[in-house]
Amino acid sequence: MALVSEAPPSQARVLSLIGVGHFLSHFYILCLPPMLPLFAREFDVGFAILGGALTGYAWIGGILQAPAGAALEKIDARKMLAAGLALNATAIGLIGLAESFWQFAALAVIAGVGNAVFHPVDYAIIAAKVTEKHLGRAYSLHTFSGFFGGGVAPVAMLTLSGIFDWRTAFILVGIFGVCAAGVILAQGDALAGEEKANTTQKEKLGASKSVLYSAPVLLYFLFLATYGLATGGISSQGVVVMVKLGLADEVGAAQVLSTYQFSVAGGILLGGVIAEKFGRHGLTAAICLLTTAALMLTPSGLRLDGAWLYLVFAAAGFGFGAVLPARDLMVRAITPAGENGRIFGFVFVGLSIGSGLAGILFGALVDAGFDMWVFPIVSILLTSAVIITTLAQLAAGKAQSLEQRN
Repeated sequence: MALVSEAPPSQARVLSLIGVGHFLSHFYILCLPPMLPLFAREFDVGFAILGGALTGYAWIGGILQAPAGAALEKIDARKMLAAGLALNATAIGLIGLAESFWQFAALAVIAGVGNAVFHPVDYAIIAAKVTEKHLGRAYSLHTFSGFFGGGVAPVAMLTLSGIFDWRTAFILVGIFGVCAAGVILAQGDALAGEEKANTTQKEKLGASKSVLYSAPVLLYFLFLATYGLATGGISSQGVVVMVKLGLADEVGAAQVLSTYQFSVAGGILLGGVIAEKFGRHGLTAAICLLTTAALMLTPSGLRLDGAWLYLVFAAAGFGFGAVLPARDLMVRAITPAGENGRIFGFVFVGLSIGSGLAGILFGALVDAGFDMWVFPIVSILLTSAVIITTLAQLAAGKAQSLEQRN
């Protein structure tokens, strides 16, 4: 909350409103993985095919982010945000009525359609409503709200399922999201997106397609895909792997996953402060990712359990989170005026593709009996992400030098 209070009141209101939507966006994604063991029993399917449903959720939402960002030129940002949240929430709520795996999978895909709006719309609103000096913390708060929602999801779903049953739990969280969409819709111009760049600016900066397919943007796309594959491995199969390796039971593993998600949120808060005060965002990202890569080698290698398991995942989550505000500012630095919705929408497609692919790949590893390799592969992916983001920084620097010469 301190992050909100340091911004002017109008900015605080904007960040709070889009924060609610982003909270629910991540909540809905992360309310599914802890229920996979239950779904496997309920629908009589394996973890790989369940991972495929999660992939459908992530991929459809990811692929549609780019057209959602482009559509902001014609569609009001507030209305798009409210409609996306309402669709996402309705599909999640209806999962409580699913009688078969295919009904569940179809609803997951529909939820992904609604989920597509959050990143492009939110970043366009932030660009329009938040002053330059508050951007680091604004990005931090926005990302924090999402991961905080992801941290709440496993505990909330298990608690609601215990009080009622799993079907009622999904219906209740769906109804809450529809109500939140109504609140967002009632906000008028408070959530208006950024103005589009005029013709002169676009001529100076080049056509939008040339920017989208420039080396820096494509490398950040690849960076987010790699990062998403790593985080998706933990979120989609982390609970299952911890149970299969005997590190925790289902409830304990879900609690570890929540601890990890909350730690990601905590890392984001500190990362926002670091991003504003320390300009070398690439170095910040490298330190965070390499430290986390080292930590992810320990659960399988050392067979950690109990307090040590919580500690390692808490520290790893902190590293995963601290890199995110720096990530946003690196992408912002290469984004032309008026193109935040389009560029952020495009690069976040990479994140969704990576996190969605994780459900299939890591689920297949688990089904094949290679569960002990899940966390070490996450470590390898994070190391690769450092190399990619370094190349992206170099490409961005080269492009800037060429622009200054011209």
